[in-house]
Amino acid sequence: MNIHSAIIKGPKKEKLQDALGIINKKYFNLFVVADGLGSSKNSDYGARKAVVSVEKAVNQWRKLIKKDHKVLLQLIHFYWNLLIGDSDFEKKDCLTTCLFAYIDKPEKKILLGQLGDGLLLLKSKGETVLVKSSDEYNFTKSLGSSKSYSDWNIKSINYDTNDFVLLVTSDGISEDLVENKEDDFADSLILEMLKLKRNKRKNYLNQLLENWPTKFHTDDKTICIAWEKKR
Repeated sequence: MNIHSAIIKGPKKEKLQDALGIINKKYFNLFVVADGLGSSKNSDYGARKAVVSVEKAVNQWRKLIKKDHKVLLQLIHFYWNLLIGDSDFEKKDCLTTCLFAYIDKPEKKILLGQLGDGLLLLKSKGETVLVKSSDEYNFTKSLGSSKSYSDWNIKSINYDTNDFVLLVTSDGISEDLVENKEDDFADSLILEMLKLKRNKRKNYLNQLLENWPTKFHTDDKTICIAWEKKR
């Protein structure tokens, strides 16, 4: 599997409020992107702990027989609240979005989870599944403020282990993509990276984010892309 990622701090921002986690195991892969809310002064800490919380939650959830998605979400909230409660910060100052993609290799399933802004995209078996924020009233759902599991957008999809594309981004990227062209963006990224040696691809992604074409952009940017193509 090809896995590449990049994360950069927004221009003129004092600190990076995005966080990224990639776990690559024999039986599963896990990708997590969190974007701390700018209105929360310690949201960078909250975002980092969101990544840790999803990893801890998945490790515990995988041991269960039924693997109910709601239980996984409960575990994510539990661990996040536990870690924030064990810090010197208040929960209201650590609000963060949370996106994850969990790939179960033996089951050939991908679980996409989204709380708040950002984008998850899966292309496999000739179909595209897109999970993208559509919050209204300028209110962003987040860890620390979410009161209901219905705030999460969860999708479980069967996929072809030998032919798929997975894209996860924070809203610093997703908000600038042309609507209904997100899969074209993912395909173009892959085409460009396939022209490069593996050790050059991360630098390509970093340069792409550093030179983001949208004028006057100020947000942090995080991207993770994974794919496998039939030969």
